[in-house]
Amino acid sequence: MAGQRSEFGYYPRPLDITVGPVSIATLAGLPETVADIEADPGREGKWVYAPLQPVAHLGGGTSVRPYPARIFGLPKTHAIVHATASEIDQVDFHVWSLSFFSGMRFTITEAGFLDSTPIEPGVLVDFVLMGGSLPKSIELAEAFWIDNRAVPERARIWVAAVHALFMSQNPQHLQFERFTLLYTALDACFALAKSLNPPPKNLTHSQRIAWMCDWLGMPVPAWADPAGGGGAQVAGMRNPAVHEALYMGEPLGFALHGVGGGPNLTLEMSGLVSRLLVALLGGRNNRYISSSTGTRQRQGLDLG
Repeated sequence: MAGQRSEFGYYPRPLDITVGPVSIATLAGLPETVADIEADPGREGKWVYAPLQPVAHLGGGTSVRPYPARIFGLPKTHAIVHATASEIDQVDFHVWSLSFFSGMRFTITEAGFLDSTPIEPGVLVDFVLMGGSLPKSIELAEAFWIDNRAVPERARIWVAAVHALFMSQNPQHLQFERFTLLYTALDACFALAKSLNPPPKNLTHSQRIAWMCDWLGMPVPAWADPAGGGGAQVAGMRNPAVHEALYMGEPLGFALHGVGGGPNLTLEMSGLVSRLLVALLGGRNNRYISSSTGTRQRQGLDLG
């Protein structure tokens, strides 16, 4: 019988659960591993950053460059077993889904982190799982994989959108960098939505988000509404940023959106991407996907 196993991390809490063919178990030594990470010199608050880049010299010896390595690893803390999977990609998809619903990045690779990553759950999303939602999220991931097995790029696109959302949360990013990554995540969501449910022909960039929200039963944010007074504001900002290297009318990094009032656009974009990811995976019957994106208050997500 087929089956796949992999270790993953980093997750600082015990997690031992079996849902259908998927089993997750905590590896030995978790308290010691957590203590080591919390004492890491690259830790600041809820985040840990890539260490400085070591370089080995041909004549022997090493030196440390004054810039970070960017790609780095963390200890594995858990093991996942899929009793019937014939390929590791199915296990990896479950790890990405578990990562999203836990709100922190997990990886099965040796060096799967880029620049920085949270070391506490819930940092990368604006929701808190309620009741039995974690087992339900595993069921959703398994059903999505099986339903879309004949079109494997759908799972890859969902993962790509999660990754872009996660990368956008780096505390060191400038606003235009967050905006660009979040718009990329929205584009990935649209690519998946388009594959699942073909939209009307000749849909413009300014209409994409509204079309997705209408199809998934979500309210259209004012900044993405092509029928609004100013049209779809976010699409109007995206075009000069991508094609002319201008953000808010200035070279990238020299201007901010929302100065002096107005919505926190990147906060709302992040919230919308998160809601789209839940809905696209199959979790449409919950209050979270229709909740406000214009608040820092964490929302309950009940997938039961």
